[in-house]
Amino acid sequence: MHIRQFERHPTDIPFKFKLDSMIGEHEHILKDISQGGLRFRAHGGISPGTSMCICIPFAKDPCRLNGKIAWCRKAEQGQYEMGIKFERYMEASALQQIDQIEIYKRSYGQACGHRLTSEDAGRRIGAIG
Repeated sequence: MHIRQFERHPTDIPFKFKLDSMIGEHEHILKDISQGGLRFRAHGGISPGTSMCICIPFAKDPCRLNGKIAWCRKAEQGQYEMGIKFERYMEASALQQIDQIEIYKRSYGQACGHRLTSEDAGRRIGAIG
């Protein structure tokens, strides 16, 4: 049985990354994140070991981390699911912002009867620019 070192935080906020070997940034949606890494889906796979710079666009203080593709596997509908391992642990304050976004998203949905994306919730509370 595999025991995770860090708790995963499910979310669908956007993030950007730049591969060391390419010009330009790519934007994708997170599936989940922890202090040690993140998981996302894309239309193309990236080889494990590929280095990258990651940015989560928080409004007040964007979270910038370096990491590497830890694993990549085919998912449904021609997509690939990938995991990134951070070179250093993510700050707890960044995970707290993500948790605040997700709490607002759930409470808004319960109170108003319709769902927000995590990105919309983050914009409403001023956490995402």
